[in-house]
Amino acid sequence: MTVRALETIAANYLPLTKPDAPRLSDHVSELQEIERSCWLSNYGPTNTRLEAAMIENVFGGVGSCLTVCNATSGLMLALKLAAERSGPTARYVIMPAFTFAATAHAALWAGLTPLLIDVDPSDWCACRIAEDEALRAHTGEVVAIMPYATFGACIDLARYDRLAQEHDVSIVIDAAASLGCLDQLGRAFGTGSPHMIVYSMHGTKPFGVGEGGLIYSTDGETIALLRSMANFGFDSERSAVLPGMNAKMSEVAALGALVRLGDFEERARHRQILSAAYREALRDFSMQQAPGERIVYQFMPVLLPVGSAASRDAIRADMARMGVGTGSYFSPHVGQQPYFQQRCVFGALPVADALSAHVVSLPLSDFLTVADVGRICEAFRT
Repeated sequence: MTVRALETIAANYLPLTKPDAPRLSDHVSELQEIERSCWLSNYGPTNTRLEAAMIENVFGGVGSCLTVCNATSGLMLALKLAAERSGPTARYVIMPAFTFAATAHAALWAGLTPLLIDVDPSDWCACRIAEDEALRAHTGEVVAIMPYATFGACIDLARYDRLAQEHDVSIVIDAAASLGCLDQLGRAFGTGSPHMIVYSMHGTKPFGVGEGGLIYSTDGETIALLRSMANFGFDSERSAVLPGMNAKMSEVAALGALVRLGDFEERARHRQILSAAYREALRDFSMQQAPGERIVYQFMPVLLPVGSAASRDAIRADMARMGVGTGSYFSPHVGQQPYFQQRCVFGALPVADALSAHVVSLPLSDFLTVADVGRICEAFRT
């Protein structure tokens, strides 16, 4: 390959993700107001505006929310509160193995043990049968069920309402990739749920601001407790009455999220168009059958044909040479990672193993065009 050809590929390279930062440079006066106020964190006025705007504009005025510095901290807080509410013999958190490492880390940091279960081969979310079996096998030992809304899938929250009541366990939803996703009724995923639902605003997510997260619930008391826990467990007298940590979002990050909220609907629709283009171009490949009216993908996950897992590295290397970046989320899955193998409890995970072996993550970003999707799919097939 000539130097000129290499330069052309580099100039037209399509990365797996390409964050588009909120344009804070267009909001200098608001940045200056933060400077003048000297209120840089600790639930300041910008943060308060953001929480109100998220409830009004995303969740239709229903429920309450709390911003956090990142979604991992949000999961840690939620699980720690679940542990405080559970019985003395409870120690397990039921979660799918096909998820990101942060999910299991959060449970371990909260002093709990991840109980990994397999996933459904269609939507790639926690297997219902495996959840039921884990609950029966560990009656009285489960602190929480923490399903992952895989890649933004709008999982059945009514089912978790029933499980919470039947088994007296807390529900924490890992909805890291779900901001912008609409459920089967056209509502933002999570709207109206009493459970602790944790969303990410990491820079690589569709609702990307850099670092940040959000915990949503219709249970105002739960949100108030989490707010105290995110501020060292302090009460109004700044005396610790709960387990605590520092998980507060800064005022500058909150401003970035407000800016992102202003143009996010257009970005979400654009990603939906790109996802549809992928599904059309790769209709002979297996893809996630995610429930919901709209899934706002961070990247496009596709499965290689059965039996071709050994070729994945070569396929990805060939695509890189053609100027297309790829990933393989989640490979390895949680149950395949050495640290978690020593600390988690799990049995056979055949579906998670198969997904992890065959998945390829294809590029998706706000900068991508439908024509780019065509080029990526051509490279993928080559």
